[in-house]
Amino acid sequence: MKICTRCGVELDENMNECPLCHYSNNQKMAGPEEAESIRGEQQGERILSDFVKLNKYQKRKLFWEISNIILFSEILVTMMINVITTKGITWSKYSITIGLALFVNVTLFSFWRHRLLVLIGGSFVSTALFLVVLDLYIERSGWGIQLGVPLLLSLYLIIVILTIVFRLAKHHGFNMLGCIFLAIGLMSLLTDGIISKYVTGEITFHWSLIVVVCIIPIAFILFYIYYRLNRGVDLRSFFNI
Repeated sequence: MKICTRCGVELDENMNECPLCHYSNNQKMAGPEEAESIRGEQQGERILSDFVKLNKYQKRKLFWEISNIILFSEILVTMMINVITTKGITWSKYSITIGLALFVNVTLFSFWRHRLLVLIGGSFVSTALFLVVLDLYIERSGWGIQLGVPLLLSLYLIIVILTIVFRLAKHHGFNMLGCIFLAIGLMSLLTDGIISKYVTGEITFHWSLIVVVCIIPIAFILFYIYYRLNRGVDLRSFFNI
């Protein structure tokens, strides 16, 4: 017995053409197992071909749909397990909150990633709300607003500044790496100051000063290398290789 690898119709041994789809390549008429394998490969190729044909918006929408199916499946499964085992929603509230925060960020990334202010602003608001709600879940000590939100705001402001610098820079190279090092130093100072303000009530700097002292020379070396290379100095001769 032969099987058509295109439509799966059973064929007599003496048939060289499928009576349904009229596929007549005799070399492709195979046994059941081989035909199933070939059809699986062809289906995978068709799926890949269909995905390639999608435009950018359709691909982003497909990514958004698949991601949210996974997220909400995780939310429903954990919530059902929690309700069945404890007769209420206790520990699953953490996974629900995380899932909703991820949903907002995935949506923003999928449809507004080219609008910087909307993307970063929406992501900051959703993540800040997540930290506040998490604080309410655990101790209600106020660390979400007093510590989490300021640290998060500092991080997002630095990301905005770096993004603007990257967009304005005509050439990307060691100068961008130097900017990243300076941003790390600035984030260290802000983190140290915010934590000390939350713990002691005063803004003081301790370990962040060591980080800055180590980072600034590296950043300026990177800027210097970029400046020399940008003026046409060959990298091998610059390092005397």
